[in-house]
Amino acid sequence: MIIVNMEHHTIPTWVMRFLRQLGSVTATPLKGDLFALWVAQGKKHRFAVKLYPSLSQERAQEVVRDWSGHSLRDSLLLAVRELAPRTRETLRKAGVSWMESDTGICHIVAPGILIDTQVKEAQPSERTPVPAKLRDRSGLIAEALLKDRREIRVATMAKSTNVSPALVSRVFKRLTELQIFEEQGAGPNRSWSLKDSGALLELWSKEERPVERVTELYVWSRSPQALYGKLPALHELKAQWAIAGLAAAHLYSPILTAPPNPIIRLDAAVPAQDAAKVLGGEVVEKGANLQVWQTSGNLALHEVEPWITKSGSIGDPARGGLLQIISRPRAYIETIGAPGRALEVAQNLRERMMKDYA
Repeated sequence: MIIVNMEHHTIPTWVMRFLRQLGSVTATPLKGDLFALWVAQGKKHRFAVKLYPSLSQERAQEVVRDWSGHSLRDSLLLAVRELAPRTRETLRKAGVSWMESDTGICHIVAPGILIDTQVKEAQPSERTPVPAKLRDRSGLIAEALLKDRREIRVATMAKSTNVSPALVSRVFKRLTELQIFEEQGAGPNRSWSLKDSGALLELWSKEERPVERVTELYVWSRSPQALYGKLPALHELKAQWAIAGLAAAHLYSPILTAPPNPIIRLDAAVPAQDAAKVLGGEVVEKGANLQVWQTSGNLALHEVEPWITKSGSIGDPARGGLLQIISRPRAYIETIGAPGRALEVAQNLRERMMKDYA
């Protein structure tokens, strides 16, 4: 049975509450952010608890690296709201412990101790309304922040995204509380800087709404690459469209030996059958080689840009016309949860973006 002294100073209350559920171990707070944990009559292990409102995989790597030269006596335990799967894997490989308040996941490691479980007492933040979730118009703010690294101000962001200043302010306040943003100055001179691009990318990918409508098409083509050459015919629709999802991520980060089947974001007001017609294809239930994604409001098409590439490759205008593509950050969030090798493509794209941000 676990024994917990609840007078725990700076250790978050929920951490000690979770420890109560990890049977067969004993935990007791020490000074400040330290607590001791042991199994039966085993050796006591000291842990230092560090609270992070948000923690990206890149920031986690920095924390682990900094801590390795900080303390040989204490083990590190990170107290966070929720981690992305890749961040968990980063900490697991580094032998670092963590707890997640929103999911109940507890991973505690020390010599002779390995606890990897999920407690039932977690209290996800989704049970109470979260202000300014990064979806729909708020998602446009995240996308703009990840595309443009210039000085960040409410008025500038509202104008560039066509989002109300009030919503921009709410998003900025939330990102500041999560320590993704850092506020600078006050009054009319107030601005912000983006401290953790990876954390913003992870939060947006978690909260953005999924595609509302997916239509499967079959368009005859000798190969997926040749099929991309047919896509400029979509300009005949006189409507917004762009390469999206895994197809876009692959163009930005071409690590696959062959391009994936195209995915197209299309103006929600245009019937997908019209796209099939101009491409010389048809809507099918099986055997599709192209997807059309549509969502009311067309917000995912706000940052569409021409795809400029080297001669002879996918998107070369000399091979059939100009292609259009969604932004790199949006390509990432649309790919990170897809099946197959999509995770590998998304991670490679992310690494390229982070190098550009550095």
